Amino acid sequence: MSGFELGLDSFGEVVTWFGSVRAPLTGQTLHPRMRPGGIPTWIGVGGTPNSVLRAARYGLPLMMAIIGGRPQRFAGNVALYERALDDLGTPRLPIGQHSLGMVAETDAEAVETWWRYWQPVVENLARERGFYATTKDRYLAEVDEGALFVGSPETVAQKIATVARDLHLTRFDLKYDVMFLPRDARARTIELLGREVAPRVRELLAAQPTAA
Repeated sequence: MSGFELGLDSFGEVVTWFGSVRAPLTGQTLHPRMRPGGIPTWIGVGGTPNSVLRAARYGLPLMMAIIGGRPQRFAGNVALYERALDDLGTPRLPIGQHSLGMVAETDAEAVETWWRYWQPVVENLARERGFYATTKDRYLAEVDEGALFVGSPETVAQKIATVARDLHLTRFDLKYDVMFLPRDARARTIELLGREVAPRVRELLAAQPTAA
């Protein structure tokens, strides 16, 4: 059995709690402190209209998980979300995209490194879940026009800026880790993403903003 009471003192939140697995808490201040407005929350969606409408009904930002195919095929979901917000009288909310990728010094280095570790993962998914069978041509198509953001900083930045305009994105999350990808490749991706890709994306969007 456990229970709790929350109270406010002049400094902020305190908690009094009792349970069965540790000593009770009496008037304890919580750390880290809650930021004003609460914890930022997004609703992640794969592609179903019902998930998009749920995000609008809850009045929460939309995060689209796009791991295959052209990201622009999600434009209908973006339009549905924005229309639902308008119908509900809710101000426009942020829209984000979550996709896979890797950044390296050159396109060739990124493409070959990612293929080496991505191919066996998709091969396993094809056997276990009926995922599409991977081929090098399919992989290169995903890199060129699909949902894999793999390449040099300029290549990845240009691709992110394009989908940001097309899908009205305010946020882009890069899932840079794939099974057994070497630590130095992951670390280099983080460095290049923050130091070169993000500033370049902002520069490209400033020059040609997202369409309303």
